[in-house]
Amino acid sequence: MIDIKGRTSSRLFFVALAASALFVLLTLAGRAAGWGAATTVFASLSLLCIALSAAAAVAGLPGVARLFPTSQDPRASILPSLPYPVLLVDGEGLIVAANAPAEDLPLAMGRQRTELAGMALDEAFLPPFFAGWTLQLEKAAAEGGSLERPFEQYHLEDRSGVCRVWIRQAGKPKSDEKLFVITIQDITAEAEEKSSLMEAAELEAGLFESVPVKIAVLDRNFRLLRCNRPMLEWLEDACGLRDTCLPGLPALDFMPQEFRADWKHILRRVLVEGRSFEQPRVHQVVEGVDYFHRVRLHPLTDEAGNVREALLLFEDVTEYVRLERRLAEATDYLNLLIESLNDGFYAMDAEGRFTFCNQAFLDMLGMSFPDELMRKTPHDIVTTEETGKVERMLERRRRGEKVFFETFLRRVDGSSFPVQISSAPLFRGGNFVGIVGIAHDLSERRRLEAMVERTHQDLEKAYEELSVLDKMKSDFIAIASHELRTPLSIIKGYADAFQYGELGDLAPLQLDKIKIMNARADQMTKIINDLLDITRMEEGRLVGKKWPAPADELVMNAVSEYKNQAAEKGLELTYTIAEELPPVSVDVWRVHQVLENLIGNAIKFTPSGGAIEVSARRSAEPDMVEIEVKDTGPGIPPREQERLFTMFYQVETDSTRSAGGLGLGLVISKGIVESHGGRIWVESEPGKGSSFKFTLPVHKEG
Repeated sequence: MIDIKGRTSSRLFFVALAASALFVLLTLAGRAAGWGAATTVFASLSLLCIALSAAAAVAGLPGVARLFPTSQDPRASILPSLPYPVLLVDGEGLIVAANAPAEDLPLAMGRQRTELAGMALDEAFLPPFFAGWTLQLEKAAAEGGSLERPFEQYHLEDRSGVCRVWIRQAGKPKSDEKLFVITIQDITAEAEEKSSLMEAAELEAGLFESVPVKIAVLDRNFRLLRCNRPMLEWLEDACGLRDTCLPGLPALDFMPQEFRADWKHILRRVLVEGRSFEQPRVHQVVEGVDYFHRVRLHPLTDEAGNVREALLLFEDVTEYVRLERRLAEATDYLNLLIESLNDGFYAMDAEGRFTFCNQAFLDMLGMSFPDELMRKTPHDIVTTEETGKVERMLERRRRGEKVFFETFLRRVDGSSFPVQISSAPLFRGGNFVGIVGIAHDLSERRRLEAMVERTHQDLEKAYEELSVLDKMKSDFIAIASHELRTPLSIIKGYADAFQYGELGDLAPLQLDKIKIMNARADQMTKIINDLLDITRMEEGRLVGKKWPAPADELVMNAVSEYKNQAAEKGLELTYTIAEELPPVSVDVWRVHQVLENLIGNAIKFTPSGGAIEVSARRSAEPDMVEIEVKDTGPGIPPREQERLFTMFYQVETDSTRSAGGLGLGLVISKGIVESHGGRIWVESEPGKGSSFKFTLPVHKEG
């Protein structure tokens, strides 16, 4: 009977063994050539074939069994042909056989070379030093006879590394005999290369996404491979493209329109010539908004110098263009401002030579063109007497000082004129690079100064003359007042005597005339007293010594004096005093004079049937008492209120014309109040009466 199963297994063994040898050779060739990924694949396939051949070998096939010597496990004879450390281990974790690479592992750990056959795995200290090899063997058997640990680190005294471990059951999974093939592959170099590639990829991805530039990678056909987030958002917003349709998209579909005409030349430059292409400013309008980009195309070459990809960069320079435009506008405005100056503007370099000026400066010097001044120094345009001063000013500016001085410039025709120079140094990077300045022509100013000086002298002379006249006026008023007062007192005395019957009885008509004469004498006396008070006020003698006085008594005394006069005219005169008012520091007689003027004016201008109220209260101003005289008269227009406290001014009404007077009462009242440190003012509205208020200082002890 033919053993078909044995023959099939034997063929499988030989095929797997030949394939494993082939893949081992490819693995060695790949490692020599530096094929990292391909070497890993070949190594994996060789291990798979080794496992298949081992499975066929341990099946007890007669055709395979004849290959192994009878003195040891026949499956151990294939181990020497394998390039990686391989061990045959029984189910108890004892090493049955090991190839030469496995025997060399202890040497790599700095230990003496020992015979591994017959040793327990845990005693052999083979990397990657599993805590319990027996558990790993049981786990391999439980998982169908195969277990792979793709990444196991090991650490030696002088180095560390990474291994890949395969554990496969060599016998039948359900047989009583358990034999395991353990393959240990050191993949340290492969792991380091993979780690480096991953780090490079992560770095590239980080740079790709973190830079504030729109980036796209194109293939050799200029089709989109990938792009970063800013470029993706731009393609969605500007071109209406979605990310699902971007891979493989021709670059021409989303490039600006101005590139279409020269697209072939751009392709040739980048792909054939391997040179970069750049367009510094590309204008695009998206939804009515202007955008500007600097567009660049860079070829990416391989080790042989062939272009494999192209890098497309869109750098947003919109803000830069806007700033550039603003700068251009500001420069235009600055140039316009400089040219519109009436003063001369100039600039000099570090050597003190003119490099720029406006037309006004040329006009000052009698020049027509800037070339007439350029490269000249200040010594060429100043008078000889001023060269020393100008040189000192130049030195100060070189030291970083701003200077302001006057000098004389010389025109082309030889005439000179005064100017005022204001200039400052220019520094760049801490180095002195030049000077800017403004020259103001002082010719007109000097002419006006001379005119002002002459006018000032004329005014001083006129003032002296007016002072003499004013003194003469004051003296005249004083003399006239005194001279008039004596006869007026005699007239007043006789008029009183006749009026009150001291010189005999008079007829009714005679008595009326005497009363009129007496009233006019009183009016004349008041006018004389007012004129004398004006003279005293101008001399600073209007207010005498100040004493503490109760504010309520000041008000009540004045009201009681005018009570009868108000009643005769049909007016109601009242007063209101706030509680606990402090005493005021005043010249009592002068304050009484102020109240007389205000109450008298109120009686004079308030029509019959009206009311007058005098009140005293604490002022909103600190340490002041406020006194108010309020009436229900016709009021005062706003335009008249500003002139009330000026000399000889009276509001034009029927009452003022009939009452007479010189209009000095409020002026004198203002002088008295201000001499006490207070103020006086009026609040009035036509048709609603008037309110005159003034303040007096509170008396302070000490």
